[in-house]
Amino acid sequence: MNCFALTLLDCHGERHFGQIRQFIGADNSGSFGIMAGHAHLLAILRFGLARFCDNSGVWYYLALPGGVVRFYQNKLTVTTVRFFLGNDREQICQQLAEQMAQLDSEIHAAHATMLEIEHTLLQRLAELSKQGSGVVT
Repeated sequence: MNCFALTLLDCHGERHFGQIRQFIGADNSGSFGIMAGHAHLLAILRFGLARFCDNSGVWYYLALPGGVVRFYQNKLTVTTVRFFLGNDREQICQQLAEQMAQLDSEIHAAHATMLEIEHTLLQRLAELSKQGSGVVT
């Protein structure tokens, strides 16, 4: 059976698979499949789940918060910020949900810190302008 190579890239590293039969993903227009010999393709994966099957018939699930897929010369590359890979669909989806919740919490905390810094700076500028000891531009 015809196969292709798959490389998964994220901020933690990369994983290579040499004998992939099929990849199924989704972009904003819907689901699509890739098999060996597919035409050159570039697509933006949406948040969610993709899957692929190796030459022995084992399916792997790939949860990711979006990414870029490139298929060229029988090589598929998936690039994303973070991916979770495994055979248990529910567990992989749960890992992605937990990671996204943590990132959302970190972003919220950073935003709150920035607001606090901004508020402190504005107070200090107001104090300096009242004292007439500083030049405010």
